[in-house]
Amino acid sequence: MPDPIQQTAARITGGDHIMLEHRLKRDMFDAIKRVKPAIAEGVSIEEDVLSGRFFETLTPALQGIAVVKLENAISYYDRIGWRDAWLEMPLESALNDFQLSKITEKTKPSDMHDMSYISHKHIEKMLGKIEAAKLWEQLKAWQPDS
Repeated sequence: MPDPIQQTAARITGGDHIMLEHRLKRDMFDAIKRVKPAIAEGVSIEEDVLSGRFFETLTPALQGIAVVKLENAISYYDRIGWRDAWLEMPLESALNDFQLSKITEKTKPSDMHDMSYISHKHIEKMLGKIEAAKLWEQLKAWQPDS
């Protein structure tokens, strides 16, 4: 059976990308574990989570948590494009002060990749449509300092 999280990482980056795949799997596991902490008992990150087996055993409701986050990530990266730097880049490196204050007022992303789990509609609600449109263009045009 194909691994949907691995497929999502490949869809976002345009090919196999183990770092994004593993980040997605860890983040999905953590999100599910926050909802149902007991589910993490006896789970091996290496053998169960990173292999994808953990997600196959979940109820549809718990799988739904991962599905929503993956759909948001696809939508986010379709808007701005993929860059390896997004995985660990601090928010301050790409957001202006207004965007940073509005986004961190209601959500707690720790880096730019965490932003990908926030729905575009929620970002528009936090920033307003005009500022959200600016954000997408700003991130799409972002280039690492050379």
